[in-house]
Amino acid sequence: MTENSKDEIYKFLEYLYKYYNNKEYIFSDPIRFPHEIAGNVEFIAFTAASFAYGNMKAIQGFLYKYFEYAGSDPFKLNTQPSDKLYYRFQTKDDVASYSSLMKRVYEEYGSLFNLFKKADALSVENIHKGIILLRSHIDNITNGLNFLLPVPGKSASKRLYMFLRWMVRHDDVDFGLWDGFNKQSLYMPTDTHILRMSANLGIIGDNEKGKNAVIKVTDFFKSLNMEDPAKYDFSLTRLGIISDCQYSRNDICERCVHKKVCIFH
Repeated sequence: MTENSKDEIYKFLEYLYKYYNNKEYIFSDPIRFPHEIAGNVEFIAFTAASFAYGNMKAIQGFLYKYFEYAGSDPFKLNTQPSDKLYYRFQTKDDVASYSSLMKRVYEEYGSLFNLFKKADALSVENIHKGIILLRSHIDNITNGLNFLLPVPGKSASKRLYMFLRWMVRHDDVDFGLWDGFNKQSLYMPTDTHILRMSANLGIIGDNEKGKNAVIKVTDFFKSLNMEDPAKYDFSLTRLGIISDCQYSRNDICERCVHKKVCIFH
């Protein structure tokens, strides 16, 4: 990839950021919950990110039910199981255990930030230490809880890196509550849209996933914006979710509002 093509990509990303990176488009993302639901923003955000797997309709349907039943204040959570409150790999008991965990952690540390700080986990390289400390407060780590709160390793850890983006970056979409965490060190969350775009640009191989793909993708975005490599995550994924972009030239391009400036057209 030439420097000229990188310059074109950077200009297009800045265009997308200005177009999509505002609250008008949060309806299509789990970040809508900490924006729209009154309560502890950090807790709501962590919960929304943790359960953000599957299709968006199912994710949002579950999260609305969860916050209505359990509450949005981690110090006052309803920790009783409900037959109506389960989600894919998490049983009703797993969901109740998650609520108990959050209540226990907030009572002991005051915030998830304080827990991660206690674990010396205020960097992406050490983030696994925070998850290990968090999981140590679970009485019984079932398969459902293990999936919900995995220790970062070889996997892409998309949900965790997405939550970190929400907490560390600060703009109209992201909250910037974790002041002690350097946004330069953030990994780019790699959902299907980011992976498809990265493969089409030759940043990663076709069907390449996992931690190695995350690092390659992040390194590419660092080469465009060293100070803020995760800046374009929300706007790039809106391009796929809202405009149905496949990040390559196809029939969809002809009716896309971005076709005159798009690098993929």
